[in-house]
Amino acid sequence: MKDLLMLLMLATAMMAVQACKEKGECHDLIKTVMHKENMTDTIKTCMLENEIMPNLKGVGRGRGPGGRRGGRRGGGRGKRSPRMMRFMDALSPEDQATLAECIFEKEDLLTDDGLFDATQFVADVVTKLEEEDETPETLAMLTAIENGDCVLEEGDPDLGVIFEFIKCLKEECEAETDPEAEEI
Repeated sequence: MKDLLMLLMLATAMMAVQACKEKGECHDLIKTVMHKENMTDTIKTCMLENEIMPNLKGVGRGRGPGGRRGGRRGGGRGKRSPRMMRFMDALSPEDQATLAECIFEKEDLLTDDGLFDATQFVADVVTKLEEEDETPETLAMLTAIENGDCVLEEGDPDLGVIFEFIKCLKEECEAETDPEAEEI
């Protein structure tokens, strides 16, 4: 009986580890699909070309929400990059728009009218997802795009719309592949 109980505890622990791993798969896939090696260089170039200097006062480490040191460290998992959001918040709205337009231009994501080319961006994401191994996560993200659960529309250059699209893909992926979500 004791051996059976130990085996049951071991199986439960293995299932918990697997469930935690699966929750991270959507995040890892988004990270892989969205990774661009030259993006940091593109941002730096755009900032230099447009003489954009962020106001970094209060952006670094220190007291975060609730008085904790280091901000939302660890609690921000699955959310927008806290560093990137703090950086963007340190820019004026005009500088944010200028930076987004420059980045989109360098990444060839502007239409002839100067709008964000959402169609091209989504096509690039779909292509990258299709290049990945076929997993429940890739299928969930492709389905979310195909079914219109995650939509990205042309508009003024705005990095925020990309962050929202990525967040939507990740949430749809987690909803489809999280074993605990199926039980509810």
